[in-house]
Amino acid sequence: IKQMSYHSEDDTYSCDICGFRSKWNRSDDIHGELWGCEKCGDTFCTSCFIDRHGQKDYMSMMQRSDYILCPECWEKERKNEN
Repeated sequence: IKQMSYHSEDDTYSCDICGFRSKWNRSDDIHGELWGCEKCGDTFCTSCFIDRHGQKDYMSMMQRSDYILCPECWEKERKNEN
């Protein structure tokens, strides 16, 4: 598992997909929140997940999944289920 994309100079993290930077537990109207994948350790924003898999999958992961997964790990999990 890799280190989260943390920037000590301004206490922010960045999305490994689009580069959006924000403080942890903050939300933004465009990118949403930053999340850490519990499988691979990648940091991703709500927007990058929804852009790839849609709002329905995002809500499904947040409400019914045992893990928070980045878009890539979510895709692998879905393939394994089918």
